[in-house]
Amino acid sequence: MKYWLIALLFSVAVFGCKKATESPSSLGLADITSYCPMKLGKVFIYRMDSSNAVLGNFVTSHYLAKDSVVNTFVDNQGRTCYLIFRYLTDTLVSQPYQYNQSYYVAYDKNKIEFVDANNRRFINLVNPVSTYTTWYGNSQIDSLQISQNTSFAGWQYQYTTVNQPYTVFDSTFPNTVTILQNADSSSVIPSETYSTEVYAQGVGLIYKQIIDYFYQSSGVEDGCFELTLNLVSYK
Repeated sequence: MKYWLIALLFSVAVFGCKKATESPSSLGLADITSYCPMKLGKVFIYRMDSSNAVLGNFVTSHYLAKDSVVNTFVDNQGRTCYLIFRYLTDTLVSQPYQYNQSYYVAYDKNKIEFVDANNRRFINLVNPVSTYTTWYGNSQIDSLQISQNTSFAGWQYQYTTVNQPYTVFDSTFPNTVTILQNADSSSVIPSETYSTEVYAQGVGLIYKQIIDYFYQSSGVEDGCFELTLNLVSYK
């Protein structure tokens, strides 16, 4: 009996180690890189609608945003990164695109980070791609940045849909994942914070919405904003 138990425990240990090192594809799961397949020269055009609170009122603007992958590099952690320039124009393209900002995407073994123009690091995608997966996507933002942007603190991301179709304007993408990054509101101090993203397999980001509202007796607090991106085209 003792030898049988030892053999059983050994086989369980070996099986457990094997499971821990299996890749997502070997488990029948999509890998995150398939939902964010960056390469040099790729271009994404988004319809960008933004609202910003100024003197207690929202000022709304509408743009076309062109995100172009302009360079690749290896960061100090040895990760492959893609530098992206964002250019803006009006929705009628009556003016040339003007440079707006840059950000980059860093590929790690089991996560993909987006590092914005303010050097804030967002962990937008992780393995495994499953509705059981949750993670703290803003955990790499340092304490100083959190203190200046308190709505980013403690967000627990989760895949809410996996391998589902999603329609943006007239285009339906057959295989997408939706990530709910935060959904929080309060009636005590009237506020709303909501953030979600949708990625299409073989394409990348196709939809994004982030809302950050705080209200005072005189109206919405200055600095509050809402931003929505809808993919128009890509190549």
